Amino acid sequence: MATTTGIITNTGTSPASTLVINISNDNLSFSSNVVYHVYVWNSLVSKSLVYSNSLTVNANTAQILSFNIAGNTSYEVQFLVTGTVPTDTVITVFGTDSSGNVIPHQKVLNTQLTQIAQLNP
Repeated sequence: MATTTGIITNTGTSPASTLVINISNDNLSFSSNVVYHVYVWNSLVSKSLVYSNSLTVNANTAQILSFNIAGNTSYEVQFLVTGTVPTDTVITVFGTDSSGNVIPHQKVLNTQLTQIAQLNP
């Protein structure tokens, strides 16, 4: 089943300029496959798919991905994890400012991801 961060508002005194996705496969034997979609809103109604990819995360390794989201009012990340033991793949999402500092209210931990029926196109 796919998961989402939900829409994260990116306004205020220190909006995020970068989105960081951490993907850790904690399984000691099996790799996992992760498809991700990053959407942004540059106004209140215009949702745009800006990044989409599929990657393999080998057993007991991690991938750290960074994307430019500066100037967008909101963003959302959706994931689909497959493999022998997909529950061993842990994903976290953080918005960071131009200095690389994590913005606390733009932090989504693995347990905070919401299940959805499928990835949006």
